Amino acid sequence: MRVNKSNASLSMFFCAVSAAVLPSLAAAPARAGDECRAAVETAFAKQRVTATGYRFAAQVPGDQGVTKMTIDYLPPDRMYQRVEAPGHSKPVETIAIQRWAWGTMGGGWEELQPQFAQSIISHVRETLINPPKITAAFNCLGKVKLGENDYLGYRTDQPNAQPAAEPNAPQLSRTIYVNEATGLPAANIIARTDGKERAVFDGRYSYPTDIAIEAPVGGHDLAPKNAAKN
Repeated sequence: MRVNKSNASLSMFFCAVSAAVLPSLAAAPARAGDECRAAVETAFAKQRVTATGYRFAAQVPGDQGVTKMTIDYLPPDRMYQRVEAPGHSKPVETIAIQRWAWGTMGGGWEELQPQFAQSIISHVRETLINPPKITAAFNCLGKVKLGENDYLGYRTDQPNAQPAAEPNAPQLSRTIYVNEATGLPAANIIARTDGKERAVFDGRYSYPTDIAIEAPVGGHDLAPKNAAKN
């Protein structure tokens, strides 16, 4: 598949957006024997082996508007991402399968060069295969309401991205909402602890049973989905 000079900008845009809207759970030193942290780890571990995959939809407000991202993950090694960002007339789409990645900004799919594809493939592996250890210290909130539904809530302090010199910067916290019936994560939300203003990061998980991720036309001949061995 042809690779042109837009390849680098497409890849860097993906990496920049992913870093901005997918904050890590490894945020602060954990207390020994933190059963609340262990409960969060268990929920995400169960999510990674969901055979039909899962969808993560996130919204991140900014000065220029709201960035919207939807990511489909299909174990063991497939991902499709769509990003709608302020200032971009077309969505940015990315597909990753095994050790290959492709992208488009509305002008046709391109295979990404290895040095850029590697960052994307590493993200997929960290999400589905070999995640970093969760080190944030969570507090158990018990049953909490989100929208019309009740979930098990787990909260941790979230480092503020604003400079330390900002004495009045609001304190942020991350809350993980887990479906008690399924044991799967339902939401990942970062907001001010005082409840003022909208969330600075609002991510929701869903579990469709019809997720299918295939290589673009002209891509490599790959093994059928879910057949790769790692």
